[in-house]
Amino acid sequence: MKNIVSLLLLFSVLACNSGRTRNDDRKVPADEIDGQATTIRLELVWSSDTLLRTPESVLFDTERKVLYISNVNLNPWEKDGDGFVSKMDLSGNIIDLKWVEDLSSPTGMGISEGFLYIADTDEIIQADIETGVVTRRYDIEGKPNLNDITVGDDGVVYITGSASNTIYALKDDVLSEFLVGPEESFNGLFWEKDRLLLLTSGSGQLKEIDWDTKEVSVVAQHMEGGDGIVYIGDGQYLTSRWAGAIFHVSREGEVTKLLDSESDGINTADFDYSPDDNLLFVPTFFDNRVRAYKLVKY
Repeated sequence: MKNIVSLLLLFSVLACNSGRTRNDDRKVPADEIDGQATTIRLELVWSSDTLLRTPESVLFDTERKVLYISNVNLNPWEKDGDGFVSKMDLSGNIIDLKWVEDLSSPTGMGISEGFLYIADTDEIIQADIETGVVTRRYDIEGKPNLNDITVGDDGVVYITGSASNTIYALKDDVLSEFLVGPEESFNGLFWEKDRLLLLTSGSGQLKEIDWDTKEVSVVAQHMEGGDGIVYIGDGQYLTSRWAGAIFHVSREGEVTKLLDSESDGINTADFDYSPDDNLLFVPTFFDNRVRAYKLVKY
């Protein structure tokens, strides 16, 4: 029982908003906003089968219209070599269960210049986006517990270290520390033109980091166990709590819980969103599935 509890506590600080970027300026100026904040509910559309093995993160490939799912396979941040990335279509059908192999505990993912980047314990894995073949590994000393990934319009890859409380930057094959912060378990990342968003598991705060000054300020809070971040339009975001909750963050930073699945034992790890399909893709970790929810705005 002690081992199970320890494992649950370790899992609870996992996950990320992997590689999510946006091509437009989504921080909407106040004078361009019409009316009140949108009210949203989530409707379950489909659930995949349970062939996945502890799925931690989903990344939607907007160009190829497929989903990539990182599978921790029970042992978070351990160098056990049994982790993998699956490929799935937008209806929840698994195309290739073990599309990228030879990983350990893969979490967040991002796409840059024809490569898929994967956070894997103490390595950033680079895989060919067409073949799934691993082409390079970038090592980080110590035990950073790499977690989420986001990619800028300039191709720079940003990665969080949940144990090191550091944001790393990979640019032109050179890895550096972008920001070192307090001990609050850095997790979800989301790149924006004018700021970098960070969601922490420890404090449960959504923070913004100024690109020029690296000044950090709080956007929203009370989302303890925070995991993933997605943008849904009109200055609004969704965030996930690993234990089993999804929150809506309004333009004013107000937080509303949209989904609570913790009592059902269904985790909500690092998710992604397709605005064209209006679908949110949520990995359920111990439940070994991906669930797709439609965002209904009213």
